[in-house]
Amino acid sequence: MNNIGKMFVILIFLMCVMIMVFAVTIYATHTNWKAKADALQKENAKLASEIEQFIKQRDDTEKKLYTEIIRKTNAIATLQTQADSLQKANTALTTDNNKLSNEMQTHVSAVVLSGQNMEKLRAELEGYRKDFREAQKKWADLYSTLVAKIDEAHSLAMDLAAFKAVGIQLAKDYQNAVEVLKKHKLLPQPALYDGIPPQGVHGLITQVRPQGWVEISIGSDSGLQKGHQLDIVRTVSGRPMLIGKITIDSLQADKAAAIIVPEYRRATVQVGDRVEVISMNELTAK
Repeated sequence: MNNIGKMFVILIFLMCVMIMVFAVTIYATHTNWKAKADALQKENAKLASEIEQFIKQRDDTEKKLYTEIIRKTNAIATLQTQADSLQKANTALTTDNNKLSNEMQTHVSAVVLSGQNMEKLRAELEGYRKDFREAQKKWADLYSTLVAKIDEAHSLAMDLAAFKAVGIQLAKDYQNAVEVLKKHKLLPQPALYDGIPPQGVHGLITQVRPQGWVEISIGSDSGLQKGHQLDIVRTVSGRPMLIGKITIDSLQADKAAAIIVPEYRRATVQVGDRVEVISMNELTAK
């Protein structure tokens, strides 16, 4: 085995160690999206239960309000009947007073007493009116509370519908993501593919600058990003030869500037050398 073969073996060993470290790191940071979706569904169920409780409380409040309104209505009707009776009595007393005044002065004391009774009755009627106004105020407060509870229930129902929609969409997105990963035979570990340029990109060295800088004919339109590494390949005697590696430093749509990685340089880089992503197995097969 020559030195190049030994270097390849060492590189393969180092890459295996790096992949194992990446796999352990990715497994440690794995996020269980299904568990989050289940948690959202549980939260939706909890909100639905709370809304049912609010609706039950609202129904109970409505029943109490209806009973209170009937009771107050009956009390008002009773008070009105009493008021009518008192009014009739007042009219009768006034008539009697006029008759007694015309007939004899001796009955003045009786008329005064009747007037005092009338004042008492008026005071009692005013008390009934005050109670009626307080009952009206309490009814208005209860009605305002009922309206607020109804609005709150509607708001909770809308929030529940929104949470359900989000949960359904998350479940669909999760299923779609799983299908895409299965279709392309990928693992659900984004960090595993960080820093890896897309497969199948091909370009050429268009300029060689001092201090190890080069310019290539592909850029961001080809899916390249800053930090991606590409292989430099040159065909010698009909066979591809790995010349070195470059690291992307700055990009434009159709070109990029990169720096040659010193430890991978095996020959002088020239204009026209190819840049692409290859594996050791692919290079050996070629």
